[in-house]
Amino acid sequence: MLKTQQKTLSGHALRDAGWAALVGNLGLVNATRFIMQYETGYGDYAKIRKSILKGKRVADLYKETALF
Repeated sequence: MLKTQQKTLSGHALRDAGWAALVGNLGLVNATRFIMQYETGYGDYAKIRKSILKGKRVADLYKETALF
């Protein structure tokens, strides 16, 4: 059963309470999977990716991220 709130929560408090409810009922992994179904993100990923990767080769990226 859902609890009724007597006071209106701020945006931040509402997000925190909602996240806590999801994690409490679904667990962290499933709560994250649930949110990922609804989060659309923002910005132009293709444009940002082009600017970040401009002039880099796959070998360069590998060297930057290689753990060994």
